[in-house]
Amino acid sequence: MSDIFREVSEDIRNEQLKSLWDRYGLLVIGAIVLLVLSVTGWVMWQNYARDQQAEAAIAFLKGEQLLLDGEAQAAAAHFDTLASDSGTAGYTAIARMKQAAALIASGNNPQAVAVLDQLASDGGVDKLWRDLAALKAALLLSDSASGDELKLRLSPFTGAEHPLRHSAREALAFLALREGRKLDAAATFRVLADDLTAPQGIRARAAQMLEGLPPPPSTPAAQPDTATPSETGAVE
Repeated sequence: MSDIFREVSEDIRNEQLKSLWDRYGLLVIGAIVLLVLSVTGWVMWQNYARDQQAEAAIAFLKGEQLLLDGEAQAAAAHFDTLASDSGTAGYTAIARMKQAAALIASGNNPQAVAVLDQLASDGGVDKLWRDLAALKAALLLSDSASGDELKLRLSPFTGAEHPLRHSAREALAFLALREGRKLDAAATFRVLADDLTAPQGIRARAAQMLEGLPPPPSTPAAQPDTATPSETGAVE
């Protein structure tokens, strides 16, 4: 008798499972297919991204080799192409900086400044890259631009917390020298030489520059009051 009940129970469970499958089977199959497609798509995307990165790295190495071979103009054109290639969009800033470096190597500073200014104004690029480009452009103009233009270009980077403040302040100190303001230059170089947060190279240059500059004027010490009572008009 127990076997009969067991068989009946199994039939009922089978019928329930069949009913559930009829109701949700397609959903289960769809979920499984979607999961498989998602995993497959993710793996394919990872492989594609890895291939793109490898291709971009090879392309950059080609540009570097052109520079090493002394073909600066060809390198500049190569990096310009890379910066404009949507396939290397994540490398735009690096490509533009390399393009500017190649232009400098070829002696074309004005075009290098134009490339750097273009990068500095590109809102789609990280701010630090834009600031680096703007500062580099200002440094390239340090011997040719007017003092007012250089101050305008450098002033955004001289704040107490800006990561590029030391380089910007050094450039302003050299500008002060160029304009004959030796005391101003000495004061800025002194701050840089004593600033433990400044890069070692900048501190060393500042200390070296101070050796050839006049020391800042010293403030006369206050003299003690030695006046006699008669001199002060006091009555004994």
